Amino acid sequence: MKRYALMAMVLGLICLPAGSAAQDTVWNRYTLEDLGGVFVSAQTGAACAGAGVTDESVRVQAEATLAASEVELLTQGEMLRNPGLPELRIILECAPGDGVAVTGALAWSVAVRVHQSTQMTRDNQITLSEAVTWFATGVGVAAIVDAQAVLEAAVTARVEEFATAYTETNGGGGGNPG
Repeated sequence: MKRYALMAMVLGLICLPAGSAAQDTVWNRYTLEDLGGVFVSAQTGAACAGAGVTDESVRVQAEATLAASEVELLTQGEMLRNPGLPELRIILECAPGDGVAVTGALAWSVAVRVHQSTQMTRDNQITLSEAVTWFATGVGVAAIVDAQAVLEAAVTARVEEFATAYTETNGGGGGNPG
C-alpha cells in the first residue's frame, strides 16, 4: 500500500509545475504588519529524521535564517503574550521509495505557514485562536544520498520567502520596536 501511495505521489509531482506555491499577496502581507516577530515550531516525520533532518534541526536552521534577515524571534512565552499568537510553523513530510522503480528515492513536501489568532469581521465576538494567514509550500523527490541537503535547502528557501515578505511589510525587519 505504501508503495502505491508513493508512486501516486511521484506521478502527481510529474504533473505539477516546477517551483513552489505561496500565498504571498498584498492582503497576506498585510497580516504580517506589526506582528512583532514569530515563534518558530517544526514538525518532521520519521522518514525525514532517517534522512538526517529532525524537528530540532529544522527549527534551529529556520531561526538562523530568520535572525539573519532581521525577523524578530519570539520564545513560546512571548508568543503567548502577543495578542496575535504569531507562530511560524514548518511541516516537513517524507516518504521513502519502496519498490524497484523508486528504491533510493525520497519524496518530500514542505509547508511554511504563519498561524495567528484572528477575529471575524462580520461578528467581532467570534475569535479564532488559530488561522493560517500566510504560507509557502514545495514538493519534490530526492535521491536518499542527497536527501538531507535537498530537504535543508527546501526549508531554507520557504523560510526565506517568509522573511522577505515579513521584512518588506515591516519596513526592513524587526516588527514592532517595543
